[in-house]
Amino acid sequence: MIHRIYVLISPAPLLLFALVLNYMSGLEGWGAWAAGPMILPVVALSAGQGLYGLNLAVRATSVRWRTVLTIAAVLAGSVAIWLPVQGLAHMFG
Repeated sequence: MIHRIYVLISPAPLLLFALVLNYMSGLEGWGAWAAGPMILPVVALSAGQGLYGLNLAVRATSVRWRTVLTIAAVLAGSVAIWLPVQGLAHMFG
């Protein structure tokens, strides 16, 4: 039961991140910088949900559920993975 619920809510951090970016794209000047901290809870949710999904995947009883939960965990943790990579790319690129 918990596996199915997790798979259903795994896209939530990515959707919230898209909503926050959409909101911030309408802001001008310093407004976008001031709204920047709105991203931090989404990143924390993504990291927590991704780690929880990996925990579920490790404890899964079948290979099918292990695969589905791993994909859902990567989807849930995609914001927490993408944001530091993007920051490093801007720093060194």
